[in-house]
Amino acid sequence: MQRRTLACSVSAAVSRRRARRGSSAALLGAALAVLAASSAESAAAPPDDRAGREEGDGRPPPVGTELFSAGIDLEIAGRTLSYTDLLSENLRTYEVLGVPMPSVRGELYPLARSALPVLRDLGVALSYARAVGLDSEGAGGESVSTSWSRLHAGLRGRFRPAGPAGPVLFATGGLCWIDFDVEPTGDPSRDAASVSYVTLRLGVDGRLPVGPVALEAGAGYQAPLSMGALASHFREPSAGGVDLRLAVAVPFAPGIEARAGASYTRFFYDFDSEPEDAFIAGGALDQLFGVHLGVAYHGY
Repeated sequence: MQRRTLACSVSAAVSRRRARRGSSAALLGAALAVLAASSAESAAAPPDDRAGREEGDGRPPPVGTELFSAGIDLEIAGRTLSYTDLLSENLRTYEVLGVPMPSVRGELYPLARSALPVLRDLGVALSYARAVGLDSEGAGGESVSTSWSRLHAGLRGRFRPAGPAGPVLFATGGLCWIDFDVEPTGDPSRDAASVSYVTLRLGVDGRLPVGPVALEAGAGYQAPLSMGALASHFREPSAGGVDLRLAVAVPFAPGIEARAGASYTRFFYDFDSEPEDAFIAGGALDQLFGVHLGVAYHGY
């Protein structure tokens, strides 16, 4: 009787050990299955959302995550200069249209490939444009040599509120140089059209993907640090400036897009003229505008 009870106890203990070994094996198998599934998902997902899905589905990385970009444009530009409350007869308006103005531009984000959440989206921007074949009309209708150039350099930051493939917002701060120089003729009414703006510019831009294309818009305020010959003809001149731009971008190859757009810059003057001054006007309005076609490359 004792031998049978002992045998039953030993048999029950063996059964319990086998059950525990079976449970442990089942748990180990389940853990291995979960680990394998996680590894498969990690292999299928891109290592960095900023890099886009180029290898996975053939699409290039989204604009707004690039390391650098560069572009060239041909702008057809124009300028008008007019006065408000003009009382003296020795000033005249100025107008020129249809001026070819090639331009180049570039942006660089040195830390774009890093994992730093803010610094990777800080960069520098540079652009330069110069008119070709520009002349003005002097006294008697003769041609007067005229030059027109534009340079912008500054810091640029970008922000993607809806992720890499969504809209991109930009903030820019820097200096602008706009030089419009008419060869001196000795006639103040014509020479006053010369300006040499150096401005501090603060601006915001946005890029919105719409299907296969992208729409862009931007605006800025320019605070003149110097104004050139025009302001020197008047007593206590003050000025300010604003600019607007619109563009559409159409990708046609990996990293390359065609671009078309328009820009408008407006400088407004206020003069404190007195009746005894040689030039009497309440203010002036200097408008620069253009339409452009070009191509841009985005490098990752």
